Amino acid sequence: MTVRFSCIVLCGLVSGCAHFVTISYPPEAVIHPEFNKPFTIWEGERVRVDWTPSLRAKSFEYLAEPNTVLLADSIHQRGLHSEYRTAGKGTPLVTYAKNPDKTPEEHHYPTTGLVLGITAVEEKRRGQVPLLKLYDSLDPTVVRSSSGPDPIAANYTAILAVLFSHAHKVAGSASGSFLRPDHPRFATGIYLIHPYDPNKVPILFIHGLLSSPLSWQILVNDLCADPKILEHYQPWFFLYPTGQPVLESAAQLREDLQATERLFDPQGISIPSHHVVVIAHSMGGLLAHTLVSDSGDRLWNVFATRPLNSLSLSTSEQDTILQYFFFRHQAAIDRVIFLSVPHRGSRLAGGILGSIGNRLIRHSRSPAQAMRTLATQYPGIFSPYVARVNARGGPTGCFRLRQTPC
Repeated sequence: MTVRFSCIVLCGLVSGCAHFVTISYPPEAVIHPEFNKPFTIWEGERVRVDWTPSLRAKSFEYLAEPNTVLLADSIHQRGLHSEYRTAGKGTPLVTYAKNPDKTPEEHHYPTTGLVLGITAVEEKRRGQVPLLKLYDSLDPTVVRSSSGPDPIAANYTAILAVLFSHAHKVAGSASGSFLRPDHPRFATGIYLIHPYDPNKVPILFIHGLLSSPLSWQILVNDLCADPKILEHYQPWFFLYPTGQPVLESAAQLREDLQATERLFDPQGISIPSHHVVVIAHSMGGLLAHTLVSDSGDRLWNVFATRPLNSLSLSTSEQDTILQYFFFRHQAAIDRVIFLSVPHRGSRLAGGILGSIGNRLIRHSRSPAQAMRTLATQYPGIFSPYVARVNARGGPTGCFRLRQTPC
């Protein structure tokens, strides 16, 4: 009876977090231009393909042989509350290509595929073959044109709708990564949904408990209503299994953010290496808090009864403790926006729902093993509350959400 009730409650929570975007379009919305060749057929006419400077190198790769090219204004979507587009010259397109997932950079793009917004502008030339100019719809030159005398058309919502419609499995994986945090369906890390732009500030979205980056899809779409945001910012997302201990997820966040910055900007000269805005919800806010905090030894002293330097630990054990409990603020973070974050703990997590969650979660092996090893080597090392948690199998994602005495 208890197990059945637990499953019913969990299903209710998961169904509340899940939100899917679906798309439909008529057959004529699918077109087959050959953008990877010098010339192609456009609206029945031979044109010369012109890749404008707005398109970045990564865009070239996915535009060369896309799996699908759609007329953006023919796409009908359900799930996003508003639609944002710019009227102007040209034809907005949405291209979808599978992610080869071979290079380190490609590991940071959605495994479900990369979606690009392109605007094709045909330019007549007297006595010559017309030009078909291809623009990145999210490039600042295109965005700024919306307020000028010669705007370039764009359909921002259609781009996101196609992206999110391919990502249903990501939303569906939230419950699995909560229950089995050691075996998430999708790898923990920072994900970009558009090609990396060295001139735009990342807005790093961090989801909460039993959730995924798709929980941000409506907000990300609504941000398209502001041309200044489109011009100066790019969305990044941190995906993590919410069943694992918060300190483990926070350590991964700090490490992955710095690794992503180094990967795309080895010299450290681009804007994303020096300016990041974070928007975090619920549990994600606890992770984000460590990006702008200096722990000193305060966190360790709450956890343990002995100084770290008094323990004889292996190199790997000491590295793990240093990674989890000792950190400094990251100078690149300009601002953190916290949304419904339980900074002082949550009564809900300490009640029946939290108890059910802790029973259902399969504890992460690494933290649980490390705590058992410490307890064996140094009896009485843990504070009383942490000792009780360790006796129950170790911390989970719900552990740090509780209102605790420590």
